[in-house]
Amino acid sequence: MDEKSGAAVGFDTAAWRFDDGEELREALAAGWPLVVQGPMGTALMQEPGAESIPPAYWNLAEPETVTRLHALYAAAGADVLLANTFQANGPALERDGVYASVREVNDAAVRAALKAARLPVLGSVGPCGVSWITQDSPEFRAARATYREQVGALFAAGAAGVLVETVTSVNDLVAALIGAADVAAGMPVLASFAVDEAGNLLGDGLPVETAVLYAEKHGAASVGVNCCSLAAADEAVPRMVEVARTPVSVRPNAGEPHRDDDGALAWNEDPEAFAEAAVRWVRAGAVLVGSCCGTTARTTAAVRVAVDER
Repeated sequence: MDEKSGAAVGFDTAAWRFDDGEELREALAAGWPLVVQGPMGTALMQEPGAESIPPAYWNLAEPETVTRLHALYAAAGADVLLANTFQANGPALERDGVYASVREVNDAAVRAALKAARLPVLGSVGPCGVSWITQDSPEFRAARATYREQVGALFAAGAAGVLVETVTSVNDLVAALIGAADVAAGMPVLASFAVDEAGNLLGDGLPVETAVLYAEKHGAASVGVNCCSLAAADEAVPRMVEVARTPVSVRPNAGEPHRDDDGALAWNEDPEAFAEAAVRWVRAGAVLVGSCCGTTARTTAAVRVAVDER
């Protein structure tokens, strides 16, 4: 039995939305800038009394709220939705006390996004939290299996692709891309890195160019950066475009959170700064543009207008 077949690891690939995956690939290949919706996790954390609630739990407890947020991003002009699944892998759910299966949580998240708008949905895949040193170790096999389980659940739920994001080291990327390839069956798998102001990965310090080449070599359908500063994005985007053979994405964050006058968690969101930066990124060659932690639909709308006016 082929280990890289979704059916080989318990998924019925016949039910997957291969047409959606192909349409997403074609949209990326066209080169026109696509706006990706903003974050789900920090948006949910700013709901009244919700700061300590794990974002993944909302998919089960209040999917209507998840759908409402996706709909706001769609109304703001997003071309691509991003499911509320960044920390919806097995170890993360156990850590956060979300006592439901990986399939159940990811299925609910994708359904909530699909209900919001007729747009392609990317499944968000964050770090799995399993450390390993060598690929012949039990730890590596556990990490690979963790990514395989979540990616398979996302495709089974109807995702058009998956985005392995906030990758801080090539070491983390290995298990993620191999685990995803076990079940992807040709569906697009995108990769995005967290970098510092110099454009180097936060975990292992490798230049972003090295990470891009490694990701593409291992099948990534797109490469990019996310959850970094605007300045870091400005540094990384032209360097990625210069070496990448796949579409480049960019989704910085709004900086560090703080407490507002009422003691609630807040960010200094600056939609205008993101709008101006989005024009720079598109001119440099980025295809997927958007924003990450601490931003809202206001930033998505500003980026949409800026991209369209360009």
